[in-house]
Amino acid sequence: MKQETIETDVLIIGGGGAGFRAAIGAREKGAEVVLLSKGPLARCGATPMAGADFTVDGLSLSQMGFDGEPRDSKETFFSDIVHQGYYMNNQKLVEQYVRAAPDRLKELIAWGIKIIHSEERAIFTSGVSIMDALLRRARSIGVRMAEDVMLLDLVTGGGKIEGALALDIKSGEFIRFKTKAVVMATGGWHKAFWPNTGMRDLSGEGVVIAHRAGADIGNMEFITFACNVLLSPMKWLGSIATYMLHTTVGGELTNQRGEAFLDKYDPYVVQKGTTMEWNKSFISFAATKEVREGRGSPNGGICYGRGRADWEPFEFVAGILFPNWKYKGLDLSELGEKLKSGETVEVGSLVEYFDGGIVVNERFETAVPGLYAAGECALGPFGSNRIAAAITEMLVHGADAGENAAAYAAAADARKTDAAAFDEKEEAALRPLVRPKGLRPAQVRRCIQEKAHKHLGPIRNGRELQAFVDFVSAIKRDELPQTATSSKGRMYNKEWVDALELESIVHLLEAAARSALFRTESRGVHYREDHPYTDNDNWLYESLVKMSGDDFEITKRPVTCTTITPPRGVVSYLDMMKKMMEAHSDVGGHH
Repeated sequence: MKQETIETDVLIIGGGGAGFRAAIGAREKGAEVVLLSKGPLARCGATPMAGADFTVDGLSLSQMGFDGEPRDSKETFFSDIVHQGYYMNNQKLVEQYVRAAPDRLKELIAWGIKIIHSEERAIFTSGVSIMDALLRRARSIGVRMAEDVMLLDLVTGGGKIEGALALDIKSGEFIRFKTKAVVMATGGWHKAFWPNTGMRDLSGEGVVIAHRAGADIGNMEFITFACNVLLSPMKWLGSIATYMLHTTVGGELTNQRGEAFLDKYDPYVVQKGTTMEWNKSFISFAATKEVREGRGSPNGGICYGRGRADWEPFEFVAGILFPNWKYKGLDLSELGEKLKSGETVEVGSLVEYFDGGIVVNERFETAVPGLYAAGECALGPFGSNRIAAAITEMLVHGADAGENAAAYAAAADARKTDAAAFDEKEEAALRPLVRPKGLRPAQVRRCIQEKAHKHLGPIRNGRELQAFVDFVSAIKRDELPQTATSSKGRMYNKEWVDALELESIVHLLEAAARSALFRTESRGVHYREDHPYTDNDNWLYESLVKMSGDDFEITKRPVTCTTITPPRGVVSYLDMMKKMMEAHSDVGGHH
């Protein structure tokens, strides 16, 4: 096969918002930049599918001429994010998020995004509008881009970044990169779960590749689930239309017995936890509890309906959110008919966002010189529960990561890549393709995905987590080495990509399950039935996963605090949730 080698100063991995903004940031600092997109340019990853809200303090929004809350401030916004995260936030990253958000929004507007509307602490646009604006900007300043190219591994020398190996999915050819710096911006790993709310290309290989290269990963146990996501019929599976309706206009959630199960909880928590983005943690917890106690719907969810509410508000809101009941390629007119007639639909909690990831400092540097990370793949500012926007995170952090990577590359020595290192990595990538027969990757993946959804969901316990760790370890030991593709052609071989992704999925699920087993408390989106208390005396720590040969070592480090000192004490999970809600300024979050 043809062998291609490309040299650049900075290599950006990821075709979503964080990757494009990092590429723009690096290029604006004078670096030669190549961006790799696993799918079509500006149309893969999570960003194009986003709603999309950009959160910024209300005063700044007001000063920009939007409907922001002028009594808000950066300090209040900072405090809210830290309380929303149950004090698990890296406060240096929160400060950077809040400080830089207005500038990132102003430039997006200058680059031509279309704003749908604004509220007290957010503007709303679309993910496609954001990606189109970023693509135009990147092209205008000379960012080199390659689509349908998948990163396979990094090449290091002397502990520093020297290069990377990638696969051109369309041709099946390998591409070797010589580079001084790499920015990992590969998003989440939704593909490890079934069902989920994410795009099919989000399998987390960027996190795993950084981990293998020597970066730590952290807080992998904190996984946000979106509540009230459609579970049936199959054609609607994973749609968040009902999540949007419930949050915006209300309705009634019932278990299989027809009971309004939220009535058993504190009214204050219910009010905040159904009208603001606290709903992702609260309703996911409450709904999963119904399912685990035998009161769930046939597909493992709950029921959503209009209840006794009037139909007119639903019809009005739906006309804004999804005109003519069309939403992201789906015809939801049948959903409208069901709700109008008083019927219920089946909804549940599906994986949506990953709060943990590659460990970075406030310059978005990892432990590996020359390796940076930004966006959802990084251990970011949100602690154990995200309520502020990931859209803001990816753009704010992407810009800084790209600029800092460019500065590093400008001062770094010339690249010295070892051809033998590339040869070894290419041989490893070819194994599922050249293996004459074996297990089909898709079959192995589906079994893993369903068990992950069941045992690594909003509610966990030590027994189930240990069983899942044992299961994943057995998959890694016995089945991964036997995966083989049925087709041996290299050009656009989806099964080959599946096999390569499967290794990352197994790696991440083991890291997350072992981290969840390690954290013997309940906090944010991590609830342990066998440890139902938030323990600020013993667990104000981030969990870290370090590579030790082919195994993991789970350790912890204190959270990074600047201006807010967390209180001490041990509090029940729901009482802690109420305390965090009460500490919230009640500005923003009404998405």
